Amino acid sequence: MINIKSKFKTPPVFIAIVSIVLPPLVVYLSFTSPTAGMFLPILFLLLVVFFWLTMFRTRAHKLTIDDRYIIVSRYFGLGKSKVYEINNLDGFIVLFEVGKEGMAEFLFILENGKRIASISTSYHSNYNELKDVLREKIRDLGEKVYVSKEESAEMLK
Repeated sequence: MINIKSKFKTPPVFIAIVSIVLPPLVVYLSFTSPTAGMFLPILFLLLVVFFWLTMFRTRAHKLTIDDRYIIVSRYFGLGKSKVYEINNLDGFIVLFEVGKEGMAEFLFILENGKRIASISTSYHSNYNELKDVLREKIRDLGEKVYVSKEESAEMLK
């Protein structure tokens, strides 16, 4: 019986924690300051909220995989868990993206043509182990070419 859980790398978790703590602190300090304006702190807060609602929602997933199910929790595992039966999944696609750390590999699990979960070399320390288990369980639908316009639209869904 297989039972594997995704493990997050430290830098993305650190960024998530800082993005939770820093914006309210900046807004508070600006609000209490007699000279600072509120425009930039509120803009910063909105940017962080946008980042959480796009990037972390669509890519920072905690997964638990067993013989019959994949359990997915968004937002680094803080979101509500959803259970998917492995037999009902279409498969997965792999996407390569260039970032600050070089080339990152993202794997998206699909159900009825929609992305329901994601793992990546950027977020997960056990990415290769998870990918190997997924290869055994569901169909590899191949690589997808990165198109920034399509990926931006996918994050806003």
